[in-house]
Amino acid sequence: MRNRNLLYRKLDALDSTLMNLHRIVNTQEPASTYKSAVEKAQNLTEDIKSMIEREPFSANEQNSIR
Repeated sequence: MRNRNLLYRKLDALDSTLMNLHRIVNTQEPASTYKSAVEKAQNLTEDIKSMIEREPFSANEQNSIR
């Protein structure tokens, strides 16, 4: 995988966003704050998915059925 470090940074960012969502719920912050954090998590998820899709398949993956 060419962009392994970038992928790990994105996953760390997603993890911290999810922890922030947990904090938002526990402190009963406004719904707008929660919605903003959810949108950020969704964007990170889409970024990660697109990064994975851009990676070339290995020989084992090319021969397996998805």
